[in-house]
Amino acid sequence: MAVDTRQEQSIREVVNRFEVLLSEFIDNKKVSRDEIDQVYLNHAISKSVLRYIKNYVESYTAIQVIGTQRSTSLASIYITQKFQAHTSIRSFESVDDLEEAFTRDLQRSSSCKVHNLLGLNIANEEEYLMVLGLPASGKTTYLKYIGSEALRYPKSRYKHDILPVFLHIHKFYRTTDNLLQAIAEEFEKCGFPVPQELALWMLEQGKLLILIDGLNEAALSHNQLSRLIKDFVTAYPRNRYIVSSRLDSYENSFGQFLEVELQPWGDLHVQEYIHKWCTLHQTFKNDSSQDVFNDNASIIAQRCWEILQVNTIARELAKSPLSLSLLCLLCDRHYSLPRNVSGLYQKSIQLLIEEQVLNQQLGNIEAYNSLSTDILELTLAEIAFRGFEVRKLTLPLELVATYLEDMIANYFQGLQELSTDFVFKILKKIGICKIINSESGASFSFTHINFQEYFVALYIHRHNQTKNLVAKYLHDRHWQNVFLFLAGMMSGNAEELLTDIEFQATQYINSSKLTNLLIWLEKVAVNTSGDLKNISKRIATLFLARPRFLTELAPALSLTRMLFLARNLYEKFDSPLNFDKIFEAELSLSLAQALDFDSSTELDLAIQLCSNLEQSLLKVDYDPSQINFRALSKKLNELHTQAPSYDQPFDVRLQFRNQISRTWLQTLYLPLDSNQLSYQEITNLENYLYANLLMVQCKNEAIAISRKAWQEIESRMLRITN
Repeated sequence: MAVDTRQEQSIREVVNRFEVLLSEFIDNKKVSRDEIDQVYLNHAISKSVLRYIKNYVESYTAIQVIGTQRSTSLASIYITQKFQAHTSIRSFESVDDLEEAFTRDLQRSSSCKVHNLLGLNIANEEEYLMVLGLPASGKTTYLKYIGSEALRYPKSRYKHDILPVFLHIHKFYRTTDNLLQAIAEEFEKCGFPVPQELALWMLEQGKLLILIDGLNEAALSHNQLSRLIKDFVTAYPRNRYIVSSRLDSYENSFGQFLEVELQPWGDLHVQEYIHKWCTLHQTFKNDSSQDVFNDNASIIAQRCWEILQVNTIARELAKSPLSLSLLCLLCDRHYSLPRNVSGLYQKSIQLLIEEQVLNQQLGNIEAYNSLSTDILELTLAEIAFRGFEVRKLTLPLELVATYLEDMIANYFQGLQELSTDFVFKILKKIGICKIINSESGASFSFTHINFQEYFVALYIHRHNQTKNLVAKYLHDRHWQNVFLFLAGMMSGNAEELLTDIEFQATQYINSSKLTNLLIWLEKVAVNTSGDLKNISKRIATLFLARPRFLTELAPALSLTRMLFLARNLYEKFDSPLNFDKIFEAELSLSLAQALDFDSSTELDLAIQLCSNLEQSLLKVDYDPSQINFRALSKKLNELHTQAPSYDQPFDVRLQFRNQISRTWLQTLYLPLDSNQLSYQEITNLENYLYANLLMVQCKNEAIAISRKAWQEIESRMLRITN
């Protein structure tokens, strides 16, 4: 993005502010009598600050509008984002971590901070913020916006005088990688002398806003990332941190971080964005008078809004900022809107590529007249898949050039004279991928991970790799969006994908304990009298069959997270039940056992769980000869007289907990070994539920599925069949 005079002045003001800040660092170097020449140090830091600010402005305060080859300021199209407090069952590495999180949540609740969930306000208030959201919901844009506001201090509404550092998490692909090294590299590439010392000094002074984008894009495991970031924050607590992750990929607690979830856009957000998009788009392509320009923008915006009002599928897609940009593009070009997100990407990307190919052909470049949309799509699919399979979103340009040369030589007949430089030139103009030049070399990446995931799905679809995808990656949440894109592409054979997922899901039920659990589910559910669907009854009954009274916290929390999957699966089939009360009681009981509460309290919590299960599952209408909550409550209450005091030995209290467990199992006629699942069996059960949920999501993304075929699949879900 070109820097105008006003922006140059603004950059100069920012540079002056940070030169003053870094003067203290320079003074410290003088006191230490470092051998570095002080005149050189002053000059080098002044020059490097300017370069850092300019690089930051160009990289993170500008955005390319889809369908144009020009960038605009983020502020010109940014829509204020709102959050809601995120409630989930997270993993904790120790009881100490759990107690810390519990204390922190109480403090936040008492200060009512979590009720002020406008984007900028929450960034001002919270030192440590975890931003969660669905794919393409605006997480990266939010981090960029807060960073740009931090640069403009004190003229912005951001209250803290600190330097933003934007870190892409996909850079962390080795266990030896660390945040200090990553920050020092950001300073080093802008020419700062002694970048490691500077990074360390600024961290110790609390002068940085560290923006860590895309935990779900990292090659490292979530456990490794959690420990890496938590240890770093503990070492340098005076700085401010904002981290983003996809909601479905977030598993571990990040200690002191407040977890918030991006809310989907409402009608007012959608209308505002459409107007801004159309105004900017007309600015870039219209040379007529201002009045004509305004009229054109208003007409296009109004047409787009009216189409969304009558197209319920498009209106749902419009809740995502990236999808809404693509919808605006299709409306602007007078194209009809597709039936799913995969079709939206396909139509929009083909339009963008086709325009660039046509421009080249109209230029009468003889050697490249055979270049087509299909060839560029194949090229992008190949690059996307090779990178995604090794969990890399950025590849060295030299490596990508090698891929291209191989494809040109072996696959593209009649295009042997086509140069890789020419292909890169076209790809850059499309706007869905970019080439980044740095001192360490050029690299290639997609402008958004969703574009890469789309092309990965396209590669799998065109190379008939569906079975291989399911066998290798069904359990891996990193591939979830690829599955959904693929389901939307398979217009004629989506049933094949569903049956492959179904078969692979059954492989997770690989022990007698898990088999007995599903057999019990069906036995109880088939004798219920409620009006719910059969699959809904089996899912709801899983809330009864969930193993309980475990001695370790980690498997207990995993099982409660499993119930979140069960709830999400249930909501795909039937009218909602009040599962929140069950979750509250489950979590309270798990925490009481993990923190070793007194026996009477544990018993009271078990009785409360029984009551909440009865109230929440009333619509299932269980056969009282099999599931009798009143009988269970009565037997549990009778145990009060036997509850040992807290000064009794732990073994005595553990025996009483086991007595509660036996009473629960025997009264509900549960399999007696259901509370003895191994951690691997719990993981398999969680993967089984996730696979079933993904299968339903894929079914909903598919354009056409035989009703009979789906009814047969549905009838087999959460059952043991032959």
